Amino acid sequence: MIGLGLGVTAGLFVGEPMGVLEVVGDIFIRLLQMTVLPYVMVSLIAGLGRLDYQQARRLSLWGGGLLVLLWMIAFAMVAVMPLAFPPLESASFFSTSLVEPGREVDFVELYVPSNFFYSLANNIVPAVVIFSLALGAALIGIERKSVLLDSLDALGDAMLRVTDFVVQLTPIGIFAIASAAAGTMSVEEFGRIQVYVVAYVAFSLITSYWLLPGLVSALTPLHYRDIVGVSRDCMLTAFATGSSFVVIPMLAEHCKELLRDSAVEQGEGEALVDVIIPASFSFPHAAKVLTLSFVVFA
Repeated sequence: MIGLGLGVTAGLFVGEPMGVLEVVGDIFIRLLQMTVLPYVMVSLIAGLGRLDYQQARRLSLWGGGLLVLLWMIAFAMVAVMPLAFPPLESASFFSTSLVEPGREVDFVELYVPSNFFYSLANNIVPAVVIFSLALGAALIGIERKSVLLDSLDALGDAMLRVTDFVVQLTPIGIFAIASAAAGTMSVEEFGRIQVYVVAYVAFSLITSYWLLPGLVSALTPLHYRDIVGVSRDCMLTAFATGSSFVVIPMLAEHCKELLRDSAVEQGEGEALVDVIIPASFSFPHAAKVLTLSFVVFA
């Protein structure tokens, strides 16, 4: 928080020269991203491979149902958000030549990996997740898997140690990102979208700090304060870097700590965390659905 506040202040008062710190912010984000995709692969394979068929079936049913519930909540927020926009009447000349053709998305390549190493090298997250889920599911029925799972656990712990070191640099990285952004953004750019920014921030805060934590605390033995406490650092880092992908290892580790403190059965609980968090990132979760509100605003 101090790094963010100082960064915004420095950017506003110094201005354009703070743009040179953008490279520092880029280095920080790349260091955070460095171990995320390998961690996603390792945690998915080990987490799913440690379950039995009954646990995996229960995970798919409850996890899928929860994902649908989050979609419904997010779509309801998107439908309500336009009520916060002021009425606007404008007229302008329109021509199809002004519209740039959108880049087509190859969903087959995105979700079905023909070459796993290509997907891993090109940061195609859904394809890596599908491969890891398939390999983890295949391990469920194999008896001699303990050696492999122990090795994957050790590799995952090593990646977390690297991530922990990079996280110590967060105040510096956030200061660089905030100062470069505040120093290079013009008032006109912000003025065009300030209504949307204010509305989106308000709805995001309501969802993040009231609706979703309240839902979790109502349906589980976990307390509201504990849920917000473990997610605070992750949300701040994701906000400052503009990427929720980089905080997947942090979020998984914090969730495991929350389970340990709550005296939940650790074996199955931690395995479920290793599966749910990386897998859910590859599907439209509530935050991704909420960004559709910009289409309504535009």
